[in-house]
Amino acid sequence: MPDKAAQKQRGSRPSIRDVARRAGVSPGCVSNVINGRRKLDDPIGRAVLQAVRDLGYRRNTMASNLRRSQSRIIGLVIPDFENPFFAELVAKLEHRAEATNYRIVATSSREDADIEAREIDELVGWRVAGVFVIPSLYSRAAELVESNETPFVFLDRIQHHAATDGVGVDNAAASAALMHKLFDAGHRRIVVAYLGDGIANVAERLEGVRAAVDGRAQEVIVDYVPTGDSIEGARAALAAYLDDNPPPDAVFCLFNTATLAAYGLLQERGQVIGTDTALAGFDDSAWMAHVHPPVAAIVQPTEEIARVAWERLLARIEGGDTPPETIRINCRLEARESLGPLDTQAGEGDPNGA
Repeated sequence: MPDKAAQKQRGSRPSIRDVARRAGVSPGCVSNVINGRRKLDDPIGRAVLQAVRDLGYRRNTMASNLRRSQSRIIGLVIPDFENPFFAELVAKLEHRAEATNYRIVATSSREDADIEAREIDELVGWRVAGVFVIPSLYSRAAELVESNETPFVFLDRIQHHAATDGVGVDNAAASAALMHKLFDAGHRRIVVAYLGDGIANVAERLEGVRAAVDGRAQEVIVDYVPTGDSIEGARAALAAYLDDNPPPDAVFCLFNTATLAAYGLLQERGQVIGTDTALAGFDDSAWMAHVHPPVAAIVQPTEEIARVAWERLLARIEGGDTPPETIRINCRLEARESLGPLDTQAGEGDPNGA
């Protein structure tokens, strides 16, 4: 039975979320059907159209047309173009944009909160349809978003106090699981290299490491080394640590620049990786699978992150008014030879479920 009368009686207009719930699909699917990006005569298309009729849904055509007149451009602010993870995520989002007749305009904050604020302000001034932000070190993006009508979605470094959607991975669970892999392999003196304070996902990864260490205080020694965001800074920080301490059983780097620095430094100092010292990194890079021994990595599913984030932003652009949501996606572990004598070394594992 059509719900138009009930909607009218309540004095509310059905939203794209109501249509999605009625049709049993995602808001992104509804948006694709309404805007002609999906067939109307397949089961999903028919279900969406029926839900539209049942609910008497009418999208806000004026707002939609206004957004289209301003552009089919999506802004993207990232901390660094040289970071392989960010570069891969930009590429995945560009594929999504091309498939839906949008265009990505990407800019870098260079890990500077002031530059980031300026770039966000510029993008909003261009009246882009929406903006993705990977927050910088000490980012103030959450404050800027709250006073803005442009749809935003935070990626990777999710701002927990922000009044906007966020899409990232379960950093804490993945880091904790990797630490347990190292413990299971018999490693007891472990160095954790991290970017520094002020970044949400780094804090989550450290939280996971510390959760794994809890209860093992008498068994393991874990030292934390802040490295900065450059290869040179990471190398210098790790070298200083190695000069003043016994060689560790394992080095776990919480970002990929530190992993590269640690690999080169350990090799130069005569440490046989995977035998003398285990090495693992958060985020995979092409080089890690092709050196000897291959370096273990926690892999973030960039394709899935891009898909979910794109659907969230498009739903907002089309007028979705549901409360902001934080979405976490599981990582996976590439358990390569650098981890040492692990029973699971030959295959892949799910670090969120280990």
